[in-house]
Amino acid sequence: MFRSIEFRAYCHATEDEDRVAKAIATLCPEGAAQKDTFEGHHKNPIVLIACRIERAEEISAFWKRCRDADLVRTILEDLPKRIDDDGVLHLRFDKQEAYEGRIELARHEDVVAVRAKASAFPAKKSALIRAAREYLAKV
Repeated sequence: MFRSIEFRAYCHATEDEDRVAKAIATLCPEGAAQKDTFEGHHKNPIVLIACRIERAEEISAFWKRCRDADLVRTILEDLPKRIDDDGVLHLRFDKQEAYEGRIELARHEDVVAVRAKASAFPAKKSALIRAAREYLAKV
């Protein structure tokens, strides 16, 4: 049902890269983090730390971590708002909480952004929502 999941977080000049990488590892311990460096508007360095998983076992393990953190119900409630027309489920997790080893949905801008690519037939938003709902209800 989910073909891949991508985890991304920005590390600003005032943050420690290892701490941001640890936050991503809380959500995705199976993946290998990749780093890209950019220059901000004020010439400050910004590092994008990203991780991608595609194996079914790894994807299932992520959703089980969400279930164990009691987040699946909340995700299911907002599912139609979180899935776009391309079948991408968008989630935002609290980066500071993830660094501390806890998985919580974010209520602010300091996040690990997650994009879970769903697939269904037909590839319509309604079918994608239905398939995602069925999958997440079984996690």
